[in-house]
Amino acid sequence: MIFTLEKSFEVHLLTKIIFMQKISGITAYWFLWIMALSSYTIAANSDVQPITRGSVNQIKEIHSKIIYFDSLAIEDSLDHYVNMGFHKFKHFNLNEIESKSTQLELAKIFYEYGEINFDTNETFESIVGYEKAAEIFKKYNIQGKYADCLTANATNYSKVGSEPESLKLMNEATSIYIDLKDSVGMMTGYRSIGLLYKRQKDFVRAHEYFNKALSVSKGSKDLDGTIHLLLPIAFIHKQNGEYDKALSFYLEALSLSKTNNDEMTEASVYSNLGEFYKNTGELDSAKFYIDKARVIIERNDSDYKKSYLWLNYSDYYFLKKDYEQAILYGEKALELSEQIKNSRAEYITLNILVKIYNELGDTDKIAEYQKRIIAHLFEHKDQLNKQINELETVRFKLDKQTILAENEQGKMQLQLEKENQRRNYIYIFASSMFALLLTFSFIVYLRLRTTRVYNKKILQQSEERKMLLQEVHHRVKNNFQIVSSMLRLQSYGFENEILRQNFDEAVTRINAMAIVHNVIYRQEKFSEIDAKNYLEKLVESIHKSGNNKIDITIDSEEIPFKIETLINLGIALNELITNSFKHAFNEEITDPKIKISLRKVGEKSFELIYRDNGIGYNQEEFKSNFGMELIETIITNFDGEVSYLAEEEWNTVIKIAFSE
Repeated sequence: MIFTLEKSFEVHLLTKIIFMQKISGITAYWFLWIMALSSYTIAANSDVQPITRGSVNQIKEIHSKIIYFDSLAIEDSLDHYVNMGFHKFKHFNLNEIESKSTQLELAKIFYEYGEINFDTNETFESIVGYEKAAEIFKKYNIQGKYADCLTANATNYSKVGSEPESLKLMNEATSIYIDLKDSVGMMTGYRSIGLLYKRQKDFVRAHEYFNKALSVSKGSKDLDGTIHLLLPIAFIHKQNGEYDKALSFYLEALSLSKTNNDEMTEASVYSNLGEFYKNTGELDSAKFYIDKARVIIERNDSDYKKSYLWLNYSDYYFLKKDYEQAILYGEKALELSEQIKNSRAEYITLNILVKIYNELGDTDKIAEYQKRIIAHLFEHKDQLNKQINELETVRFKLDKQTILAENEQGKMQLQLEKENQRRNYIYIFASSMFALLLTFSFIVYLRLRTTRVYNKKILQQSEERKMLLQEVHHRVKNNFQIVSSMLRLQSYGFENEILRQNFDEAVTRINAMAIVHNVIYRQEKFSEIDAKNYLEKLVESIHKSGNNKIDITIDSEEIPFKIETLINLGIALNELITNSFKHAFNEEITDPKIKISLRKVGEKSFELIYRDNGIGYNQEEFKSNFGMELIETIITNFDGEVSYLAEEEWNTVIKIAFSE
């Protein structure tokens, strides 16, 4: 808009200059230049509102209303005035506000805005509010409130999966609490850092920070905080096999919970003790504490706690070999978990039920619940992608907010220059020619320099986003590998060969998805991936875990595909190769071979042909197995079809036609 305005002024100005030169000569010429410059400055800055006495009064008025409604706990009115104050004053230049008290009133408005959006999970808005408040608190060395802002934003970044940023902010906040000798803040900081490391499975560092928090909490009146600190310490000792130490911390937490007025905290301690005794094989003690937790949970009617209570009973009766009761409580836990959407409890319950039916030898039930477990793993992938998208959205909005703030600052600076120009107008008129040429040159130089700086910033932000996306895909790949490792470890404990094979197949499907993210992590472009490169990586991975003697040939065009397309294509191809490894080749086939061809047959149509020289197959039986049903389902989503061909050299020929 400013660019268009500038051009219109230049055209209009040149026309007037030619006309005035013919009438009034050189004097009128330079007078018109001065008036044009003044008019341009006013037009370019007409949308900027400077800090006035009225603005300061508005800050004080809104601040007093926030304090009033906060004291009365009237949430609707409080939210209204906090939002009004934030959006009205967020672009003000703090350097123009001379009063310290006024700036601190603004900090209160920004802090409340961060807190409101924190409670409603509006992560980006919460981060901006706390950052603006932190800027003012840091300026006036109000360390306690500054540390509180850092702590809140550490939690915000943890919500969207940015653990390094969260850890950095929490460490800075904790250092401030240490300097202030704020025991509550120190305990909160150490505990939060410990929980971040615990989430990353770094139990050594987690234990170190939990112990620091525990030493600070001695004598603290925050019993609830101390109890919730003792429980993860006990958990780490249990993980390390130090059962005596773990039990001492659990019992200390139990002792404190009895003096606390929070029944649900006491129930949590009982549940943890029940879990502990289950793991150590002391089933009577486990039942005793689970029953005590049940009394409290049913009295408080907490469905969330009940879902874990029922699954604990199910696991207990499984260990007692009372499979009828184990199934009864397992089904109750599963039904309630689905009802309240507690996916973690649902996943744990499904695994317990698989164990029970494995003991009973009910393969139908095992297969049913195993499919639901695999569905949970796919849902976990979707949740990871959602978290990645949320993190990228927050990053983008924060970068955009920074650019907008810098633009507003520039506008405010131009407004100040305009005011100075008006006050000194008579001096500009007296030295019109010299001042005009100098000012015009300066504006041109400033515009060119600003453009260079802005372009440099855009390039830097682009590089940062590219690095972030690479890191994101690297983490997704690692998470897939963790999931596949967990499944593989779990399968080692199964005596049922069918169940173990199901787990192995699930692992190979997950690896097919992980390879996509590994390929993305190592390339420049993220939107599309070369199919040939992906197929080579996939076959290499399957070869390592399968039969290395089988020769696999890939004849593929270098076709760029979207991520979803390659993931589904990889799953389908994984099923075909795995099936060939298991069933197609015997000792009579001395030269086992597989050939995979992929080519483009239309503008958005493609054709994958899979061949092997194995013993062949029964088409009806082949089409009815789970792997082919999975392929049929995947290909249907891409408007495709699967057909079975006959060729002289190859006993198995399957063509998959699909569109993107």
